[in-house]
Amino acid sequence: MAEDLIFRKPPLDGPPNVLVFGEPDEPTASAAYALGRIPLPAFMVAGAVSATRPPRATASGGIPLPIFMLGGMARYDSATQRPLVGKVSSGWQVAETASAGTVARHQSAARGNAGRVSRWQRAELRAGVASSAWQEAGRARNQVAARHQAADSVSTSTGLRWQEAGRARNAARVRWQAAQQLAPAALAVRYQEAERLRRAVHSGWQEAASLAHRHGEGFGVAQLIERGWRVRWQAARAPLPGRSVLVPPAGDPCYVPSTTLEFRESQKHATTLIFFCERHAPPPGTGQTVVVPVLEVYSVENSIALTRVEGGQVIEARGFSMSLDADSWTWQWSATLPGSALPLVQEDGNGDPAELLAMVNGVPYRLVADNPARDRRFARAEVRVRGKGRAALLDKPLAPDQNFASASGRTAAQLMALAMTINGVNNGWAIDYRIGDWFVPGGTWAFQGTPIEAVLDIATAAGAIVQPHNTEPTLRILPRYPAAPWMWHTLTPDYVLPADVVSVEGIEWVRRPSYDRAFVYGASGSGVRGDITRSGTAGLNAAPMVVHPLMTHADAVVQRAIAELSNTGRQAHVSLRMPVLSETGLILPGSLVRYDGGDAARLGLVRSVSLDEAWPTLRQTLTVETHVEV
Repeated sequence: MAEDLIFRKPPLDGPPNVLVFGEPDEPTASAAYALGRIPLPAFMVAGAVSATRPPRATASGGIPLPIFMLGGMARYDSATQRPLVGKVSSGWQVAETASAGTVARHQSAARGNAGRVSRWQRAELRAGVASSAWQEAGRARNQVAARHQAADSVSTSTGLRWQEAGRARNAARVRWQAAQQLAPAALAVRYQEAERLRRAVHSGWQEAASLAHRHGEGFGVAQLIERGWRVRWQAARAPLPGRSVLVPPAGDPCYVPSTTLEFRESQKHATTLIFFCERHAPPPGTGQTVVVPVLEVYSVENSIALTRVEGGQVIEARGFSMSLDADSWTWQWSATLPGSALPLVQEDGNGDPAELLAMVNGVPYRLVADNPARDRRFARAEVRVRGKGRAALLDKPLAPDQNFASASGRTAAQLMALAMTINGVNNGWAIDYRIGDWFVPGGTWAFQGTPIEAVLDIATAAGAIVQPHNTEPTLRILPRYPAAPWMWHTLTPDYVLPADVVSVEGIEWVRRPSYDRAFVYGASGSGVRGDITRSGTAGLNAAPMVVHPLMTHADAVVQRAIAELSNTGRQAHVSLRMPVLSETGLILPGSLVRYDGGDAARLGLVRSVSLDEAWPTLRQTLTVETHVEV
């Protein structure tokens, strides 16, 4: 190690020049020591000596010394572990020499604030990087004072300030070298303790595994309910991209053409041929009994969809209801729609009403809209629309009055088919005749009115009701009473309903006159008179006489007499509110229902049905006519 000291600059204050060699309090790992003896001849020194602390001496003279040789051996081990304490100690030596240079630089700033010199020295020992930055800030304040005195000296001071900034960066490089060696050792020890904490969290999750077994045992009871959902979802399919229009499933073709056309009479009218429907689907519930099972939960996915038939536009329904009873020949319905749906429910350019297709849980119903009403409020616009079923096209104001008459003899079914013609040509509607037919001589029946009024006149004569088809242009002619109430036990019910499926039950007791005898009279030249008495009675309570020109046969008289004698005695009108199940659908009037109310089993005929939808709830309410004493 060289012992030469090279001074590149002259001293600041002149002689005496004091050199201070400091030693650390503890020896470092890099210090080296040499021991030995050098024999020198005796010599004398004469002069004056003055000693101070630290030692400073001045001597003059000459001492001749012999030439000597120094011999020895030194060993340096570069792989020796050196503690971090030794390196930190050498770092402080560098900082001690930097403080002397700082004192020299602050001499020019002594006029502004001499007290700041000692404060800035302490800041450099704590953070070397911050020390160099604050030195420049000190000169900037002096420069501010000079700038206010003379503005021309700003550029000159700026040049001198940047020269001193270069020296501060050199010192920063030395300090950052010592910090790189300390960081890895401290981080390595800290992350080893963090791994032990994660192991403790992992063992905590093992204790929660026992709770999952308890939940698994509780869900084992619900396995039977899941099977019902699985069967229902098999019929579903994924929706198509975009907006899709629900199309009802296609049934059997309505017209089955024949290869032979036979014309038996001479031409009297136009040669236009109109082919109407000759094939009809049977109504739900006929031919077999629908039994609703007793379940703990009845799951139904309700849906209401309105579509305009012309164009296929889908209409959003915020509320929907419709109803049908035994004395009505078409559906009555109402709906609440958004304000934007007003053009879809208005008449077209020809004045024809808008026809809609309502899908109630997948079952289609053809409807006709009347004049809608609009209600607009703040931030909300609604359209309330009411209407009837498709059969409304046969009544005023959509159908004009006509004169119906038959000069030749026809049956009652043929007279109804005659009412469905315009100038001898069928208007597109068909008759599904399901009551006893009888012969009417020519010139007996004549009627003036709409087509539906003519059909009702014939059906009422035989004590029958008129019921529309859901979608097809067809009118069903059904008996008001398929059998007398005292003979209902011999019939097979269409539906069997348990009390579990009914959410609301109401009973109203009604007492009517106990007639046991009826007189029917045909007010025409070919009319007949009938005296019908209930078997097993004396026939003392006679009902008012029934008079109608179509009473021309005993079959017609018996049907009308049964209708008159059935609506008598003590009755219980039972109101049942239940969901629209896939097994039953809407239970229409005229259906025979057996209801087990828990306290008593009741058998009766459905007289009315109403549907109310308030999403997500969809319920139908039935009114069942039962007889207490039969």
